[in-house]
Amino acid sequence: MSMIIRYFVVLFAVLVAAASCTVEVVERPVPRPPQACTFERAPVCARRGPVERTFDNACLARASGFQVLHRGSCRIAVGPGRPIACTREFAPVCAVRGRFAQTFSNACLARAEGFRPIRPGRC
Repeated sequence: MSMIIRYFVVLFAVLVAAASCTVEVVERPVPRPPQACTFERAPVCARRGPVERTFDNACLARASGFQVLHRGSCRIAVGPGRPIACTREFAPVCAVRGRFAQTFSNACLARAEGFRPIRPGRC
């Protein structure tokens, strides 16, 4: 009987020792050193996760943690494979999608969001 007790005492001691020596490794992102970029105007489209964004140049995109996709501005996709680019012209329109109406800065922006312009001005 004393042999069984010794076995359990040794087993208990090993388990306690193993539990007290557990090491937890926590990985943290390595901070990037600040990056100096020029103000060169050479637009690129870049992505970080699901977000696509246009930057003035590739350096600014990479410094913000984005991966450059291509030269030029990002396009707003309307439907499958139909890109559209809109100006910043301010000519408000009221547009609808189903029963939902919304005011947009211009008709192009409304169509880019899948709305149908119905009249000039606010809704």
